[in-house]
Amino acid sequence: MRRTEVKVQWTSGPEGSERRSPSPPKGLLASHKALPIAGIAAVLIALASAMPAPAELPLISPPDSKPAEDTLPEMVVVPAGSFFMGCNEQVDTQCDSDERPGRQVDVGAFRIDRTEVTVARYAACVAAGSCGTEGLTMPDVHAREPPDLARFCNWGNKGREEHPINCLTWAQAQAYCAWAGRRLPTEAEWEKAARGTNGLKYPWGNKTYGTVGKAVANVADETLRRKFPDSHVVDGYDDGWEGTAPVGSYPAGVSPYGAADMMGNVYEWLADARGDLQGVRGGSWHDLPKTARASYRGALDPQTRRADLGFRCAQ
Repeated sequence: MRRTEVKVQWTSGPEGSERRSPSPPKGLLASHKALPIAGIAAVLIALASAMPAPAELPLISPPDSKPAEDTLPEMVVVPAGSFFMGCNEQVDTQCDSDERPGRQVDVGAFRIDRTEVTVARYAACVAAGSCGTEGLTMPDVHAREPPDLARFCNWGNKGREEHPINCLTWAQAQAYCAWAGRRLPTEAEWEKAARGTNGLKYPWGNKTYGTVGKAVANVADETLRRKFPDSHVVDGYDDGWEGTAPVGSYPAGVSPYGAADMMGNVYEWLADARGDLQGVRGGSWHDLPKTARASYRGALDPQTRRADLGFRCAQ
């Protein structure tokens, strides 16, 4: 039986896919916190005509049963010790109740992928017979598969091999990490890797997107507005992409440990469950600062497949 998502209240944007509008919602996450996709269906359908048609990826020779370390994403080291987790009210006035209270949390040493797992990396796991492709070319929208949204899944689209793999379930992400000899990160690990020990609002510091003075992450930006004038974006901020970007495109936005794209691009599956849902973190390519913060928390039905959802592994 399919699990049911918690009730969602939109922050902005259309209430359902039947309302056609070129404007994406201001935030993908609800306040308490399933990630709906119906609200972005309209803008994705509008964008579809501008995207290249899917093409087959080149065949990849099957690797050994255990992948060589240099074929996997590079990892960064996060040392053992405590860090500030949750709402840091000294620098953040946008926190929700499930981010409070902020507190010190102790985490053992671990490593985490420097970038989100790419289409090309996932393809190697598929070629080895350890990862599946079911659903990778089609988002799941409330247990329906609208063909108009297929172009926004990166799998099978020529030129997106270095973009993050998206449109995959929690189990598919978990299977890749197991093949790689890794695992999905816990929520505490992900947050420490994203913000360091001192409670930063963002990986790069406390200045938000419109004031930091450079491109630090792939979120709702002026490129999106130039293409769709009614879109809600960060005024004056331009990251150069209206959809996903190749991983590692924003060196100015890396975390204190060197992890890239911890904010924006795609939300990332986590190991932790929240009731019947699985945790996700990080914001995406169409999120505003409210939802693309280091302490912001989300959760999804683990069978969800979305064009704004991917993952990275830990060890």
